[in-house]
Amino acid sequence: MLINHDIKIRNMKEDEKNKVLTAMNRSFSLIERRSFYFTPNVLIAERDGEILGAIVLKIFEISQNIKEGLISWIFTVPEARGLGLGQTLTEAGIEFLEKQGCEKVFAAVEGNNTSSAKLFVSRGFGIISPGQQFRRYGLKILKFWIKTFHFADLGHFLWMKPAPEKKDSSSLQLWGTMIMTSLIWLLLLLRTEGEINPMNWLSLSTATVILFGIRYAAMGLTARLQGLQFRYRAWESGFPLSIAVAAIFGGIFLIPGGVYPSGHNWRYKDSLIKLSKMALCGVLSVLLITVSARLLMYFNTFNKDLNIFFNSILDVGAALLIVDTCFPFLSSYNGSKIWDWNKTVWIILTIAIIGSLYLL
Repeated sequence: MLINHDIKIRNMKEDEKNKVLTAMNRSFSLIERRSFYFTPNVLIAERDGEILGAIVLKIFEISQNIKEGLISWIFTVPEARGLGLGQTLTEAGIEFLEKQGCEKVFAAVEGNNTSSAKLFVSRGFGIISPGQQFRRYGLKILKFWIKTFHFADLGHFLWMKPAPEKKDSSSLQLWGTMIMTSLIWLLLLLRTEGEINPMNWLSLSTATVILFGIRYAAMGLTARLQGLQFRYRAWESGFPLSIAVAAIFGGIFLIPGGVYPSGHNWRYKDSLIKLSKMALCGVLSVLLITVSARLLMYFNTFNKDLNIFFNSILDVGAALLIVDTCFPFLSSYNGSKIWDWNKTVWIILTIAIIGSLYLL
């Protein structure tokens, strides 16, 4: 397949892997490179013997004799960007998978990667929600996640062609996230204490609902005040990691999900100021409730059950604030947006959180 007179799309040859790796290393960050892998089906874009980009494709079966396809990786070298190679490689990859008999084609896209989202929308893809995934695959969903590597790509959403016919529910995803987090608290209590104290679990679950709900409400209100239509999306692929942290290490890694502009006609860079204000209000609302719970514990000397609840607010709030703010390299969390917007604000906020939680 020719893009123009001198660029050709073709199958990768076995002895070209090192050249493809060189192109990949020039296209991705050091962290992203570590998870790259080859499959038997790789298409490359070539010009005069130079590899300008590639698309890595995977064919798999969840149900017997039903083929499905995955676009695992797409990349182009820096000097080839702007030539439309990404679009052409995507179209070539879709065509290849469909010719191989794949009934569905999937791709995973990070929630803020709006350029890739638009690329897939224009080619008939749509996000398949966690509920839609479960209804489609049932108890085989874990096998599906392994095949699509959707168990370690936190903040990425699965896109499917053809797009799901029914719209997903933002509120159901939020409640599903809170219920799943409650079950992870249950696992953590079993891991660390060897038994379940119903009062402690109920207290932690209630605190989760309150803090996740307040975070969402604050971010949504801020979006509305800025004239921005918004919706909530769950980060389902983060739950295997959260479960592993609780079961193996006896710790907690919260997966609160994210609030995004509705639709796909927005760009992260253009919306960054609005997104960072939403992120900041989400963090500050959780910080306010958490610090208030700590102060109330000081003054409440007459009701031990109430202090158990305040302590649960403190536990959930601290875990949420740390992961949501203090690690800006976690690109889906609020801290990354604040960092991208204003690093000074991020530093002040991080110091305030650490000081409020551990020094007061």
